[in-house]
Amino acid sequence: MQPLSLRLRGFRGIRDGLGLDELTLNLERLADGAALVAIAGANGRGKSTVMDNLHPLC
Repeated sequence: MQPLSLRLRGFRGIRDGLGLDELTLNLERLADGAALVAIAGANGRGKSTVMDNLHPLC
C-alpha cells in the first residue's frame, strides 16, 4: 500500500514549527514520480512527526 496523502492534526512539531493546527501533505504530488523524497528542515519543524505517522502505512 502506498499512501497518497497524510493529514496531521494537533501535533506539537507541526503547531510549534509551522504555526498550524492541521497539515495535509499530498504525497503523490510531492513525489511527482520520484524514487526518493527527502524531508528537510530545522529542529522542531515536524519532520519526525511526519515520519512517525507514515510508519504504520509503509
